[in-house]
Amino acid sequence: MFRIFFSPVVAICLVLFGAFLMHAGNKNAVKFAALRDHGKTTKAEVTKLEWKEKKTSHADSLYTAHIRFTTEDGREIRTEVGIAAEQGRALRNHSAPSAITVRYLPEAPSTLQDINQDDSSDAQKGVGRYMLFAGLALLVLRFFLSKRAD
Repeated sequence: MFRIFFSPVVAICLVLFGAFLMHAGNKNAVKFAALRDHGKTTKAEVTKLEWKEKKTSHADSLYTAHIRFTTEDGREIRTEVGIAAEQGRALRNHSAPSAITVRYLPEAPSTLQDINQDDSSDAQKGVGRYMLFAGLALLVLRFFLSKRAD
């Protein structure tokens, strides 16, 4: 039953996916730090709201807001940003104003995020580390068990 865990394919997948998560987490951490250090905060008008619904339960999730805002130097930016489900529901039901507060990078205004969004890069890197080490441990364990069987 547990034989699949000793498969080299599973171990290699764990190592690769763990490395990918660590890289993505680091990339998100750099972006979040840049936004925190010298990002500019502004109100963005929500021009369109999209969401996904599950077909069976009709539970909504994954809200995407198409937004428009003007930078400090007068450029108008149109882009999209993911928003929290609660905020998306409020916008969808018109119980909240059709604007959100975003933080953007002046040198790359399309690099932005909702101001209420937390930095999850540490968790992403942590899960990636666990997966990487688990995959490496499985490979080492497999190596030593195959040596012992010989």
